Amino acid sequence: MKTEAELQFFFNSKLKPLLEPLEQFRIEKIRKFKRYLYITLSCTSFIVLGAFSKEPFIIFVSCIPMLIFGGITYSTFNEMSNHLRMHFKKDILTELLSFMFDKYEYIPRQRIAPAVLEESMLFPFSVTQIEGEDFMRFKIGETSIMFCETTVYTYKEKIKFTGIFIDASFNKSFTSKTFVLSKSFSSIIQNTKRHFLQNTQKVKLEDIEFDNEFTVLSTDQVEARYILTTNLMQRILDYKKKTKKGIAFSFVENRLYCAIPEYLDLFEPALFEPFDFGFIKNTYDPLKLYTDLVDDLHLNIRIWSKQ
Repeated sequence: MKTEAELQFFFNSKLKPLLEPLEQFRIEKIRKFKRYLYITLSCTSFIVLGAFSKEPFIIFVSCIPMLIFGGITYSTFNEMSNHLRMHFKKDILTELLSFMFDKYEYIPRQRIAPAVLEESMLFPFSVTQIEGEDFMRFKIGETSIMFCETTVYTYKEKIKFTGIFIDASFNKSFTSKTFVLSKSFSSIIQNTKRHFLQNTQKVKLEDIEFDNEFTVLSTDQVEARYILTTNLMQRILDYKKKTKKGIAFSFVENRLYCAIPEYLDLFEPALFEPFDFGFIKNTYDPLKLYTDLVDDLHLNIRIWSKQ
């Protein structure tokens, strides 16, 4: 992975010239937006004043400009948001991905396939709808990995999960199904236990710290220990600390799946902040964090042959 010094050089030489016209556009639109918003709020104040003083004329006179400038404010914000979002994803984010990775695929409006979520078995409850965007797929060494911002809904449109969902090839062959669930993911743990009650058992591992952080369920105790070596358990612990989230893993059909709760739109332009190096760093960091899963968990090590 690139160093921060290399990122700084890339920003100055490549991204800064691309960001400058976007920054000028952003500044101009923010000025207009603030001006129209101020007029709209002023008209709203007069309406409130008219209501308290029981002067219908003041209310009537204030309503017309409030509606006009309110509409202009909304239109200005939408124009700014759509323009910056489109050019950021089309021109800036793709350049950053090309800088960071040799092989990648990026589809801004694509979600993770429902079949992939189903195969992960991390969502055993009744899923009624899946939303997502910013689908990315990479080949890092011998490992294929893809992730996407994902929101999972259950019945009555209740959000069950929102965050990053990762799917990666794993370097061991196995036939069992093993789940490593942060104990803060209590709802997923309970649903998984209930769904696989007859097929899974809780796996007691010798690593006390790991056992305190995670609940491990598996259809095969022996294979669970074959997958979760002492080294891998430590690396999963380290990755959890790195994400600062209550993460969940599943090992199914020679794949590794990971769900990381996240409540921010990560790959979006910050409309009220400058397009500077800090902005690019805030985009770079999550890209590095989620793809670091490959190196952090040593997924490229191929010392086990796959049958």
